[in-house]
Amino acid sequence: MKNTLILFCLAALAWSPPAAADGRKLVVVVAKGSRVTNLSRGDLKRCFTGEPISAGDKTLVPFNATPNSPDRTGFDKAVLGMSADEVGRFWVDRKVRGQGAAPRSLPSVAHVAKVVAKFPGAIGYLPADQLTSDIQAVAVDGVPYTDARYNILTQ
Repeated sequence: MKNTLILFCLAALAWSPPAAADGRKLVVVVAKGSRVTNLSRGDLKRCFTGEPISAGDKTLVPFNATPNSPDRTGFDKAVLGMSADEVGRFWVDRKVRGQGAAPRSLPSVAHVAKVVAKFPGAIGYLPADQLTSDIQAVAVDGVPYTDARYNILTQ
C-alpha cells in the first residue's frame, strides 16, 4: 500500500499540464477597418523602437503592455529581440541622446483594446483570446496569428 501511494505521488509530480512557458499567442492589432493588414517583423520592430512607420495613410503609434508583464516580455523577446533589461537600457540610452521616448505602456489588455480601437494609427498587441469586434489582427510577415508558424507568444 505504501509503495502504491509513493508511485502515485511520483506519477502526479511527473505529470504536468501544458506549460505556461509555452505562452499564449499575442496578436498585433489595429482598429477595425484599418488599411494595415500585414507588417513585416522588421517594420514592427522599428515601430516599437521609436522609428516612424507609415502604413496606409497613417503613421503608426505603438502602445505597449505593462512592463515586465508576460505579454510585454514575450513581445519584446519575439519582436525586438531583447530582454526586459535590454529594452530598459535601450530607452534610457535613447532618452539621454534626445532621440525620443518609449511607446506608452497601458495598464491592461482592456486598455490596449480600447485605445487601439479609438485612436487612428494606434497599434498594439494582446492575447488572441482578448480580440474584440472593434479591432483587427495584423499578419506579421504575411503569417496570420491563426497559422501554426506565428510565433509571438507571452512569456
